Amino acid sequence: MMSATVARAIGLICICLAACIIASAPAFAAAKTVRLPFLPNKTVSSRVIYIENPRFPQVTKAELATVVLTAADLVHEHFGITLRVPDTIKTVDSEKIFADLVTKTPKHFDRVMGDFKKDAVDWSKVKDMLIKQIQAAKGSLGDQIAFAKPYLVKQPTSNDIKAFAESVAGTFRTRLSYWTKAKLADGYPIIGKVPGREDLPLNEYLYWALMAKLGIEAEIVLTNQFIASVEYIPAPVHTAIRGGIIGGSSEFNPASRFGASVWMTLAPFLINDEQVRKLRNGKIYSKEDALKYAGVLLAHELGHLLLHLGHPWSNEACIMRPAEVLDFAGWEKKLNPQKCNIGSDPEMTPGSLRIPIW
Repeated sequence: MMSATVARAIGLICICLAACIIASAPAFAAAKTVRLPFLPNKTVSSRVIYIENPRFPQVTKAELATVVLTAADLVHEHFGITLRVPDTIKTVDSEKIFADLVTKTPKHFDRVMGDFKKDAVDWSKVKDMLIKQIQAAKGSLGDQIAFAKPYLVKQPTSNDIKAFAESVAGTFRTRLSYWTKAKLADGYPIIGKVPGREDLPLNEYLYWALMAKLGIEAEIVLTNQFIASVEYIPAPVHTAIRGGIIGGSSEFNPASRFGASVWMTLAPFLINDEQVRKLRNGKIYSKEDALKYAGVLLAHELGHLLLHLGHPWSNEACIMRPAEVLDFAGWEKKLNPQKCNIGSDPEMTPGSLRIPIW
C-alpha cells in the first residue's frame, strides 16, 4: 500500500499528529512530500530494527541478515545502488512498541479504520475508495483488471470501473474476514484478542504508518507480525485482493536518513495457513525460500524508498510490479532487470512515487 493514501485520508479529518517532530525538522516541514534522496556514489547505509511477536513464526538474527543481504544484492542488480548491511539488527517486542504507540494516536484516528473484527465495515465506502485509487493509478484500467482478474472471488459483470471495484471489494471482504477465524499454532486467531496479551492493534496498517511518522530510528523495519486491515482510504487493488494483507510500505519518517523508512512483514512468507497457501498458488515455502522471497519484497520496497519508484503494472519483468496476490515464487521467476530499466516506464522513473509528509 502506498503512503499517499494515508496522507489523503488523515488530511480529510484534519489530524495534526506529532507537530513537535515536524517543528524540530525544518527540512521536512517546508515540503509536502519527502525529497528524493541524494545517494552519493549510489551507496547507502541503513539501520534495521526487528519488531517481534512471539505468536508468529520466529526468525534468528542470522536469518534476518539473510533477508537484508538478499535485498541488497537485488537493489544493486536492479537499481545499481550499493546497500551497506548493518552489523547488528536490534530486536524489540511488538507489545512494548504498540503499548506506547496507542497512547500517542491522534483524536478520531480510529474513524479511518474499518472494524472488520466486529463485521462493522461500510463496504460501499470501501468500494468508492477503490474507484478513486483505480482512477488515480498511472496504469490503465485494463492493466489493473488483467492483473487482478484471475484472483477475484467473483468475476465482474463487465469491464467498467464500477463493476470491477465491486468485485474487488467483494474479494477484499471475503478474504479479510477469514483472518479472524483462521488460527495459529497456539489455537487463537491470526487476527483477534488473545488471552494473556494486550488487545493491541498490531494488525492495523495505519499504526505502522504512525510508527514511522513518530520517528522510529531506522530506515528498515522488519516484523513477523501479520498485518491486514481495511481503511476508508483509496486502497490499492493488489492489497484488496489479498484480503487486506500489506506486505510492506514506505512512510514519512523524520528520523530516517532518507526522509522515509520501509517497514515489511515476514508473516506471509512464513505462515502456512490454508488461505495463505491458496494465495501462494498452493505452495508451501521452505524456510530458505521464505527468506529469499522476503528479500525480494524488501528490494521492491527499497525501490520505493531510495528512488521513489511506482508500480509498472504491465511489465512482469519489473521488480517494482507487485506480486500477484502472495505468489512470490511465481513473481520472482519473472524478474529481469535487463527488461525493466530505470526510466523504461513512467512508474520506473525516479520520483514517480510521492511520499507525503503528514
